[in-house]
Amino acid sequence: MENVAEIVALLRKQAQLETQILNGSGTAIASEQELEATRRRLASHPQALNAVLQTARALGRRPEAVSVQEVTEFGWTN
Repeated sequence: MENVAEIVALLRKQAQLETQILNGSGTAIASEQELEATRRRLASHPQALNAVLQTARALGRRPEAVSVQEVTEFGWTN
C-alpha cells in the first residue's frame, strides 16, 4: 500500500493551503498552484487516501486530524 504518512501530511498541507486561500494570506496564484499539485499527489495514492478517509469517518474527525498510528490501528498498513 502507498505511504499513509505521506497522505496524512498532504491532507494537512491541503487544509492549510485552503485556509490560506480563504483568508487571503499569501500569494493567491502560488497557493492555488501548490494546492493543485497537492491534490494531484493525493490522487496518485488512492488506496492510502481511502484508508485515511475511512479512518477519519470511523473516528468522526476531519481527515487532516487523523494520525498515521490511528490509520494503522484500523488495520491499514503503511
